[in-house]
Amino acid sequence: MYDREALAVDFIQLPPRALPENWIRVTPADVAEMLRQARVSEPWHAPELGCSSLAQAINFPLGYQSLDSTENRDSKKRPAAEGGVNDGKPARTKAGRARDAIEELRRALPSAIAEFENSVAQSFRVDFTLPQRAGHLRALQDLPRAIERYEILKNVLTLLNSLPPRPSQRAKAWWRIDAAKLWHLYSTTIDVSAGISPSGPAVRFIRAALIRMGYRRLPQHIESALHYPVNWQDEFLLRRFDEVMI
Repeated sequence: MYDREALAVDFIQLPPRALPENWIRVTPADVAEMLRQARVSEPWHAPELGCSSLAQAINFPLGYQSLDSTENRDSKKRPAAEGGVNDGKPARTKAGRARDAIEELRRALPSAIAEFENSVAQSFRVDFTLPQRAGHLRALQDLPRAIERYEILKNVLTLLNSLPPRPSQRAKAWWRIDAAKLWHLYSTTIDVSAGISPSGPAVRFIRAALIRMGYRRLPQHIESALHYPVNWQDEFLLRRFDEVMI
């Protein structure tokens, strides 16, 4: 069996996580205390394995904020999330900025090229007896270089328009992916007969675990994400790959 998260690191070279200030590692003993505070009935199915796995999941959330995303923020205008996770609007990535630039070129180049073509056509109808003839002559001296750039940019536009479409998907909030992982670990190692109810111990524990991860913008009812859990392994790989795919 392959570890899909390890494979993601091997193939995609994920950027390192940006740890928040005053970050404190969660221990299995901390998880055990969190379970008791959530009033999870004992004995637990596999307490040692469960507490260790849940501690690992809390310490290394799938929705972690990368060093790249925090370095690209303006510290005065958009401070990095205190919890060190992508909590809310996704952080802009280098690939995302490149995609935006490509779309802007697709929109802007056609009209700019047409305007240049029209200007070149007009330049050959200039009346050189006018007082501005010296300026016209200087402009025409630069015309060969401008035409060379124009031809290159026309080829660039052709290549941009020939790019295959990127796969589109509706991005789920990162907390939902981490909640799905926590639920999987909880229901297989702590309480194999656990149910999902708004005020039940499973939901109480998972909410506390998400908050400990750094998520602050949780909805009032997180149980809907547990009733219809996502495949967190596949979703993690898709989301992280999407961050680097141009």
